[in-house]
Formats: sequence, C-alpha cells, structure tokens
Amino acid sequence: MHDHRKTVLLRAVVSLVIAGTVLFILFTLTNQSWTKKYQHPEIRETGNQAFMDEGIVEWNGERYRKKPALTTLLVAGIDKDGMESASPRVNYRNGGQADFLMLLVIDHGEKQIHQLQIDRDTMAEVMVLGVYGNETGTRELQICLAHSFGARPEDNAKYTVRAVRMLLNDLEIDGYYMVDYSAVPVLTDMLDGVPVKIVEDMTPINPEWYKGHTITLKGTDAETFVRTRKSIGSGTNAERMNRQVVYMRSVIDRIYQKLSDTSDFASKLVSTIQSIAVTDLTNQRLLEEINEARAYEVLPVDHLSGRYEQDDNGYVEFYPDDGSGTAWIMNHLYSIR
Repeated sequence: MHDHRKTVLLRAVVSLVIAGTVLFILFTLTNQSWTKKYQHPEIRETGNQAFMDEGIVEWNGERYRKKPALTTLLVAGIDKDGMESASPRVNYRNGGQADFLMLLVIDHGEKQIHQLQIDRDTMAEVMVLGVYGNETGTRELQICLAHSFGARPEDNAKYTVRAVRMLLNDLEIDGYYMVDYSAVPVLTDMLDGVPVKIVEDMTPINPEWYKGHTITLKGTDAETFVRTRKSIGSGTNAERMNRQVVYMRSVIDRIYQKLSDTSDFASKLVSTIQSIAVTDLTNQRLLEEINEARAYEVLPVDHLSGRYEQDDNGYVEFYPDDGSGTAWIMNHLYSIR
C-alpha cells in the first residue's frame, strides 16, 4: 500500500519524533473550544485576521474561502534532557524543548489529512516569562524553546501552541498532543523492533550504522536514531527530520502488522502512550475519531521553505521565507471561491 494512502487507522496511532523524541497519535476532532480556552487578547495584529474568519480572502489575485469542517491538531515531541541545548539567550526553562512539531489538519470535507512539520530551529515570536513566571513579552527565539516556559505541562503546551499560531498568521488550533522522548523506546519495544535503512553515515554513533545498511532498532537505539544531530553529517535539523521520516514510515508498517495480528493492539498502544502524554484529548475521543477518519487520505509531509543561518554563538537558526506560511495555509485550508 502506498505510503501516502495508508488509512488513518494505520497512521493514527502515530508519527513521531524528532530530535529528542516522540510519538504522536494522530487524529482527532474535538468538541472542546481549545482556542477560546487559551486565546490571549494581547496577541499581536498580523494583518491576516481573515485567516481566522469563515469569510472571503483575497490572495495572489484570487478570491478564496476557508474550507468547512477542518480540525487542526498540534503534535509535539518533547526533549527534557537538554542533551542538545539551544540558544543561551534563554534563562528561564522548565518544560524542556519541543524538538518535534507537526501540525495536522484533518479535512473532513475532502477526507484528507494535511501534515506540516515545523523545524524546531524556526525563529518565531515566543512569549518569555520572568523569574516569577510573569509574561514579559515576546522575543524572536527558536520555536522549540516556547515549550520551556511555564510551571506546568499544560502551560508549556499553551506557549508552544501560541508560538505556532503566531508563526502561521494566528491560525486556529483545536487541540494538542505532546509526548516526551521516552515514548520512542516504549513504542519501539511494543512493536518488537523497527527496521530502518541507514540513509547517511552514522558510524560515529554505531559502527554497524553505515549508509545503505538495514538494521532493526530496539529500545534506546531508536531514540538515538531519531534524536542525534550534531555528530552526524552537517549537523542540521533538516537531516535529522529526514531520518525521523524514515523511522516514522517503518513504525507505520509495523503498526499495520500488529493491528492485523492483534485485535486490541490499537487501544493498548493509545493507552500506553497516553500515560506519558500531555493532551486535551481523551483516549475514548482519540479512538472514536480514528475510527471515523480511518478512510481519509494521508498526504505527504510538508515543510516551510527558508534558510539556515548560524548565530554568533554557533547555534543554528531557521528563517522561513516570507509568505511561506501564508502559502501553505491558502493551499491547504482554503479553496478558490
């Protein structure tokens, strides 16, 4: 079965991880008004408020209307170890970094799932907290650092969602699902190992991990595979993101096999991951929506175009091209009127 047309049930218990880890269990429609719960009146005006409306929008000389029946979900993988620190400019950090960020848009009208993977090094407006936890305003930081702010996991999630919204023209987000990197070895072992083909030379990590070799990842080796960055290739997050896609596809295949062999595997997997997740979505709701959307087409993973730069301290920063976020929104969430 083609990778891009696997059913939601197969993908729906996942896609995962990045630079520090992750599993996400896809899909959900939620009746919760998440954005009202966390919307902040002080969010800056972007000039693109029309993206939040159901009305008509003009773009590139055409008139567009927002598609009805869309559900937007932000999935994140959290690195709390701090193995690869980001910018030293941040001095208040509790929640760890969101090293994997994937925006899922479920289009119930066209029965499709859109995926936008956001580079953790993307420079974005991040709300910064003072030493007493008070909001002191936004600063341009790597978007992964938004998760570090806040005293509780729910606060960390709130600031992460907020940063993504501001990056994407104040785009409405209906819910979140955030998992610590410890989910990777857990998931891998539940699947009795995950086979992957090494797409780049990783012998500095393991002499058996040479380019072109197929190996079966188990336990913490899977975490190393999806998490390592600086000692491999050019050390950019782009290479690591490609490696995570390789792992993700293999995980999907293994889940498909397990679902075929064991009738209750899906509920066991959701329950296991949910126990280490921070989300506003219940197990029951996840399973209900997975079942409802099981026949939807899962489209390829998209990325914003842009450029990488290195700051004065040697830290990598990704700057999206002007308008790249707007273009993705218009091409996937809107249709020509």
